[in-house]
Amino acid sequence: MASLSNSRALFAFTSPRTIEKIIPEIRLLVEKFSGQRWDTKLQARFFEALYESEFYEGASRPSDVTLAARDRITRAPKALGFVDLDPTIQLTDVGTRLLQEKRLDEIFTRQLLKFQLPSPYHTDAEGRFFVKPYLEFLRMVYELGSLSKSEVAIFFLQLIHLKDFERIKKKIRAFRNAAAINTKNRKAFVEDVFTHEVLKLYASDLKAGKTRIRESGETSAKNFVSTKKSNLRDYADAFIRYMRATQLITFNTRDYRIIISPSKQTDVEFILASIPREPVAFDNESQFKTYLFTSNTPVLLADNRAALIQRLSALMDTIPPNLDDLGLDELKDMVAITEEKQKTQSLEETSQALKSYREYDDIMQTFQQIRAREMPDPPLYLEWNVWRALTMLNYALAVNGNFSIDLDGIPLNTAIGNRPDIECEYDTFRLIVEVTMSSGNKQYEMEGEPVARHFGNIQKDSTKPLYCLFIAPKISEGALAHFFNLNRMQTKMYGGKTRIIPLSLDSFQKFVQTARDKNFSDSNKLESYLNQIVTSNQNAQDEELWMKQIQQSISNWC
Repeated sequence: MASLSNSRALFAFTSPRTIEKIIPEIRLLVEKFSGQRWDTKLQARFFEALYESEFYEGASRPSDVTLAARDRITRAPKALGFVDLDPTIQLTDVGTRLLQEKRLDEIFTRQLLKFQLPSPYHTDAEGRFFVKPYLEFLRMVYELGSLSKSEVAIFFLQLIHLKDFERIKKKIRAFRNAAAINTKNRKAFVEDVFTHEVLKLYASDLKAGKTRIRESGETSAKNFVSTKKSNLRDYADAFIRYMRATQLITFNTRDYRIIISPSKQTDVEFILASIPREPVAFDNESQFKTYLFTSNTPVLLADNRAALIQRLSALMDTIPPNLDDLGLDELKDMVAITEEKQKTQSLEETSQALKSYREYDDIMQTFQQIRAREMPDPPLYLEWNVWRALTMLNYALAVNGNFSIDLDGIPLNTAIGNRPDIECEYDTFRLIVEVTMSSGNKQYEMEGEPVARHFGNIQKDSTKPLYCLFIAPKISEGALAHFFNLNRMQTKMYGGKTRIIPLSLDSFQKFVQTARDKNFSDSNKLESYLNQIVTSNQNAQDEELWMKQIQQSISNWC
């Protein structure tokens, strides 16, 4: 049970980054520990099992594994009703549906809309919280037409009570009006507004000297404000990511603001009109669990047969004649399958449109926005934009991005599972691509082993030579040294020597620019270049000299 007594703003689930990644962790929990008590000893055992799993994406082993275990399970999985931890670990009704991995957007929609503050899981003795955060987030986007990530962090997260909705909405409009007439640097203007709002929001804490930061022990007011701003940004990011999983919201392609998905407009209108805004009062925790664990509430537009048939009519050229014989679940499955086909077709159309250099300027500008973190989800957009760039070169048999898109063709999720980010097939060789926004020691800790493992899994089963590009805004010293040495060693686990080539984002952009300037038209030249880099790896005195050779070769690679 968590207390909201010290909270001044809404919070979000920041671990894992995307809600879909709770699925394998919940599966691991219930398969190994179902029926057991969720105590500190079991928490340590669970984390050890999680840490050894192939899907664990954390950095180095945390010092407090029980805290890390609670962070993984007692937040999103428990709070959203997928597992029950008291008196023993049990998979709930909605958790069972989740692990079936069918129509995940519908499952996530129901559970996020049921999340409320306060609740028996999140108590508020002072009575300051009274809101269903994700429902009101949808309403705010709908009524304002769009929201930026900054507007979510600075203003929306202040919405801890329904009575504040109109006030927060007016503040966002006033912010937009002020921004429109602002004459100084836009970033500086936003930061000034953010600081002003944080100072007001935490005025009582600052006045009472309650400025100690738990993690660092710092007590300065300046550090306190900076930390609160950072936390609010993280919460805004997490809030948006989890809501994206419902596919009810998407991003405007012009300025990357959050909007209601055009394909889900009627679904959102149904939700806003039919689901009560007020949090539900519960007599006890058992009553709350019954409400939270049920898999078919609240009622959505997708539960309406007529709406489903209408949806199929919009998606299909010819409607099957036997729709009246299908059950509701069968109709939903048919809609889901048809929507997936639509997404595949959308990707194919995008791929065909990219096969020239007409999108070159947009791709390069997008890389600059990613580097400056002006995108709503930089890791996702880096993955997607590298896929666009490689597709644009147009001399692969196939360039497959393992990210997912929504019904509007907007990137939805990074590659999930034990797969590389991008897989390319050429006449005589294969290429996988791994991308990351991480840097420093974290880059090596998070990417070193998974990249090599992905390479090994594919190389051992490939009849063609395999290469890997590892792309990051900046290649860390640790990652560079790791790949430099792996490429020189026979490692059975990875199918022999690896061929992993690290490229900074600057180098990759120059690589693409060179392809355009030199009229690249022969995949054999690409294979020859990759072989050249691998050979230089074997002969270089150290990793720094090897990186210099890579950088010097980019301008004439083809």
